[in-house]
Amino acid sequence: MAKLLKKPLKLACVQLSTGADKAANLARARSKVLEATSKGANVVVLPECFNSPYGTKYFPKYAETLQPSPPTESQSPTFHALSALAKESKAYLIGGSIPEYLADTKKHYNTSLVFGPDGKLL
Repeated sequence: MAKLLKKPLKLACVQLSTGADKAANLARARSKVLEATSKGANVVVLPECFNSPYGTKYFPKYAETLQPSPPTESQSPTFHALSALAKESKAYLIGGSIPEYLADTKKHYNTSLVFGPDGKLL
């Protein structure tokens, strides 16, 4: 049996309010993730559209470019914030979802990012 499967799993599902300020939304998410991991959570799940107001009408304004992977920090501040947070908290972090813009298709997507405790995208 894999070593990971022998360890207890403590899952935290985070609920938080969001607003128009992406940096403030990321800061609130960071605070909630660190609170959860300080209480023993080793897997933390953020809500859908946690970095922006909720609704597809907001996608054009808040969308981030995730490709090529890894994106630069200016292309996706959320990608880099989640990566650093997963590493800092030493937890698996499921980034709910964020609005993504894919230039090839000129479409918006609702994309979930998952990071391991080492901060790497899974």
